[in-house]
Amino acid sequence: MEFNITHDMQGTLREILRELIQALGHLNFELKGDTVFVTDGSKSLKVELVYEGERHLGLLDLPMTEVKYAFSGYSVAEKDAFMKHLQQHMQRLGQ
Repeated sequence: MEFNITHDMQGTLREILRELIQALGHLNFELKGDTVFVTDGSKSLKVELVYEGERHLGLLDLPMTEVKYAFSGYSVAEKDAFMKHLQQHMQRLGQ
């Protein structure tokens, strides 16, 4: 199955990429610029990071990054398990 998910995350490209790579450490992945490609047999995942700049919330300037996930060949359960695993890593950033 194919799934596309987009999230806005509070953090810089560097912060989010660092946590993403830690979360993917057990998988076969390749980093090209601000995009991570994961391959696992017939399954693939593309994670694209796009820095959106800062959002202003009162006196706070919050760096925001759009994260786009494109799953191919994953079941709903596999996609959900991956996103849950990733969310645990991103909680360190306050996501």
